Amino acid sequence: MTPQLTTNEKHAIIAILSKIMKADGIIHPKEEEYLDGIYKAFGVTINDLEDIANIDDIHAKRCIEGMSRENKEYVRTLFVDMAECDGYVHPKEMKIISSIF
Repeated sequence: MTPQLTTNEKHAIIAILSKIMKADGIIHPKEEEYLDGIYKAFGVTINDLEDIANIDDIHAKRCIEGMSRENKEYVRTLFVDMAECDGYVHPKEMKIISSIF
């Protein structure tokens, strides 16, 4: 079950998921599929994608740091799942996740 998240939090999560997806220089179809599932779960529209693309890393990190402990645990799971979904966790992916938490 998806916890209660603000639109700003959802956008920050997606911005970081996208960064994790691109970290190893290879965008695997399973990563795209995973991100599409998050778009659907979060109710992200085409219009939201431009706003998400403009979120910088500092803003995204601060947004996640301000979440409740339970929501942070949920978000960490999303990030790790993204890193693992192509069958290989690249060190650059883990570095991004570690920098957030």
